[in-house]
Amino acid sequence: MKYLVSSILFIAFLSVGIQAQSRLDLTNKPIKSDLLVKILNLSEMKELKPPRPTDSNFFLRLYSLDDISNDEDDSLDYCAPGVETEVTCGFRYFLAVHDGSLGVSGAVYDLGLVGEITKIEWLKKSNSDFDRLQLEVTNYPAHAFKLNPKLVKKTKKFELAVNMNSLEIREIK
Repeated sequence: MKYLVSSILFIAFLSVGIQAQSRLDLTNKPIKSDLLVKILNLSEMKELKPPRPTDSNFFLRLYSLDDISNDEDDSLDYCAPGVETEVTCGFRYFLAVHDGSLGVSGAVYDLGLVGEITKIEWLKKSNSDFDRLQLEVTNYPAHAFKLNPKLVKKTKKFELAVNMNSLEIREIK
């Protein structure tokens, strides 16, 4: 009986030891999403922090992928035809939203390909379920206007209401 109990304890110890070891092994599984790979490897990330932590229920991050890296859309005009090197004429933006809950992945919204988001302001919350931002978008990045003085600068303002289930975009006239 003494040996049986010892054997059971020894087997249980080995079983726990083997399970604990399983968290020490690396894998080599490739991610099959070209867009995710581009975002992780080629974009810049900006943490969007509210003026006061109580002004937001969410953690927001804005990722920008330049139009040179984001070769999916050729609709942007080449903004600096006299320059011999590649010039970024716009950015594709992605807004990541998370509420800090464990086990919840959050959401990511594709904001599209624009010239550049030049200004971001936090707005007072009218609804506790949404964070509200005001964005100013310019038709080309600031450096493009320096490279090509013939470009005409245009801007638009948008109000965003965002949570993990939806993103509402409204142009401000």
